[in-house]
Amino acid sequence: MFPKNRLLRYISIMMFIAVIFPLHGWQLGGKNMVLAGTGEREKFFVTIYFASLYVPASLKGKSGEAIVVADEPMSVILKVDSSKLTRDRFMSATREGFQDVAALGYPAPERERFLAFFTGINIQVGDLIYLTYVPGSGLTASYQVKGTQSQRTLGTIPGLAFKKALFAIWLGPDPVQSGLKRGMLGQN
Repeated sequence: MFPKNRLLRYISIMMFIAVIFPLHGWQLGGKNMVLAGTGEREKFFVTIYFASLYVPASLKGKSGEAIVVADEPMSVILKVDSSKLTRDRFMSATREGFQDVAALGYPAPERERFLAFFTGINIQVGDLIYLTYVPGSGLTASYQVKGTQSQRTLGTIPGLAFKKALFAIWLGPDPVQSGLKRGMLGQN
């Protein structure tokens, strides 16, 4: 059972995401997106960010590995919940995640190019990072500052292989945090 403050934060993030992406009419790559789940990345009992996974209805309820390898449109939205997540820490943790999943068969030779997208960003509590994959286009990273309505596109990495590596950080066979994976898959 959630402690009261964690439950309130979880409800807050779900309401925020529902406002950004209404339950009806959101499409990506020509397919309707549904929320698979929202997970919480914690470190030393502090919530660092929430990660919401949006997939086509045909992938909802599938395993993390099935979602990682699927060549279907999907999106992970990160909502920063702690001032401990700075740009440098985000880049360092993501770099480490790429190294970990490369050992599991998900290489990401474009990882430094992807991380360079974030060099001009000053990550703050409440900001959103959108990681959106569309088959044939690739994975696009966008950023939205808290309190604004516009997203800034940071760049796109073409190909399915990069999406597999990035999503394997959260959803692969050895995720960065198992509770985060369960939440993103709607298993909490």
